[in-house]
Amino acid sequence: MSMGRGLHRAVFLRSLLIQGCWSYEGMQNLGFLYGIDPWLRRIYPDPEDYRQAAFRHLEFFNTQPYMAGFALGVIGGFEERRARLPEEQRRAMEGQIVRMKKALGSSLAAIGDTFFWGALKPACAALILLAWLALWSLEARRPVLLGTLLGLASFNAVALWVRWRGIGVGYGTQERLPEEIRRFRWHERVRWVRSAGLAAAIALALAALLVPPQGGPPGWWGPALLAAAAAARASGLSAVRSYALAVALGCAAALAGI
Repeated sequence: MSMGRGLHRAVFLRSLLIQGCWSYEGMQNLGFLYGIDPWLRRIYPDPEDYRQAAFRHLEFFNTQPYMAGFALGVIGGFEERRARLPEEQRRAMEGQIVRMKKALGSSLAAIGDTFFWGALKPACAALILLAWLALWSLEARRPVLLGTLLGLASFNAVALWVRWRGIGVGYGTQERLPEEIRRFRWHERVRWVRSAGLAAAIALALAALLVPPQGGPPGWWGPALLAAAAAARASGLSAVRSYALAVALGCAAALAGI
């Protein structure tokens, strides 16, 4: 049985809502069932078979949402294989499906959290701030809106591609998914994205000190704010509070016309 582009598209669109009915008891179980539901309806035209399959996917499931496509693809393929088995072999296959879902949930979450939350999101945040500063310096119209759109587009282009690609890869590889995941070279990609984010953050800091958005020579308060934040952090103040202190001092300096 082939997946088909129409089914692929339906599962992809539904996977965008995998956290739409989140709960502490089942986490993303309802979202996962909603995503795979068109697949189950095609595999099990008999209402009773479909009902049993739906109940099977109401068990606990949780993973990094952008990586859920891999799990949807694998489990959809497993369900197709189960439907083709003789009746006496289906029970064993059901147990394999449940175990595979649990294993995929935790392993995909570890990869996705590291890549999306630990690398890509901070890099895109630095990109947004750098874009704001550059657009302000160029006196562009609506610099905040344009910079924000650039950062959001950068993040979501990667996230949507992984969501879409994951479904096809999971379906095509199934038990061989761990081998295929390694071919994505996630650890290398994490290093690349973190390096890019660090470069953007350094460029932002230098530009904020040397190229004020309003033009003219750099003032003394920019380095002073940076030094104050660094001193606060070195004294034991948390990173968030140090940042808040720098922002408060900057606002005060701006209001004072310094």
